[in-house]
Amino acid sequence: VFPRRGRTLHEAENIGEAMDPTTGFAAALASTVFFGSFGVPIKSQAIVQAQVDPVVFQCYKTAACFCSSWLALLFVDFKFTWWGVVGAAIWVGNGTVAIIAVQKAGLSIAQALWSGLSIFVGFLWGAYVFQEPVRDLPMALFALLLMACGMAGTAYAVTMKDDGAKGHQKLLDPDGDEVKYRTKENNKMVGLMCATYVGFANGSFMTPLKYANKEVKGLEYLVSFGMGAAISTVFLYWVYYAFRTATGRPMPPWHWDVAAKPALLTGLLWSAGNASSILAIQHLGLAVGWPLVQCQLIVSTVWGIVYYKEVTGAAAVGVFVTSALVVLAGVVVLGTHGM
Repeated sequence: VFPRRGRTLHEAENIGEAMDPTTGFAAALASTVFFGSFGVPIKSQAIVQAQVDPVVFQCYKTAACFCSSWLALLFVDFKFTWWGVVGAAIWVGNGTVAIIAVQKAGLSIAQALWSGLSIFVGFLWGAYVFQEPVRDLPMALFALLLMACGMAGTAYAVTMKDDGAKGHQKLLDPDGDEVKYRTKENNKMVGLMCATYVGFANGSFMTPLKYANKEVKGLEYLVSFGMGAAISTVFLYWVYYAFRTATGRPMPPWHWDVAAKPALLTGLLWSAGNASSILAIQHLGLAVGWPLVQCQLIVSTVWGIVYYKEVTGAAAVGVFVTSALVVLAGVVVLGTHGM
């Protein structure tokens, strides 16, 4: 019932875990930066004004993921596992539902909910299902609580507006043009339900990698994932095509001139974050590595403050900085007491 409190070196070698905490924490930091930055192109004014369809955007993203996944062969031999296809299917579906969550509930609310849930779900998978060693369970749980509270605080800072606007979130692009992501009260529940699903799915996103450990290790997983992403996206596209045809609507345009570069960049940034997170989990375990990766919310919110001016006013910035320090405190506690 309870997580294991330790594991001998012999046991670790038997299951193929060459765990190096330094490499793991460096990879987690890199993953946080990449995952926290991949959404920046999505929020560009050109993408918003063109109203690029989420499935179309996902197709570009997947193309970048598929192509970049083969770069892993520069470091590892080719190996295939169906678990990579399973993980990719989770990713493709999760990304689509996440877009709906943001559209219905708002960016800050949705991301805060699914990031917080991902932390706890990932820890439960690692500590209780895979029986990864936890040095100090009460302190590890306390660290998770700190990180979740801090992330909720950063999301709250985004919602603090000087003009007291309600019912929508304002974003300012670098040129000063206002872009509004409106949310209706009767749609918020749908958005929250979608964000809840994303949290559980995102927290379970790396479990196929753990099950694949007998077949592939670390970066060997990426090629299978890239192939699975391509298969899953083709399937998604044809399901979407059938749905729109049945409802008498044409397929949305590809917006090649507007969407290709931002969407491909999004896919490359996400793929770099994915590769880094795999290394983090390989060296830190799922219970510690995946919650650390969820600190991406701090990076994405910094982008919102510096680039999109989402957080303005001394009070909002103060709440954000304080919340960020709480998250960092949780990271330190988890790093020292989790493994």
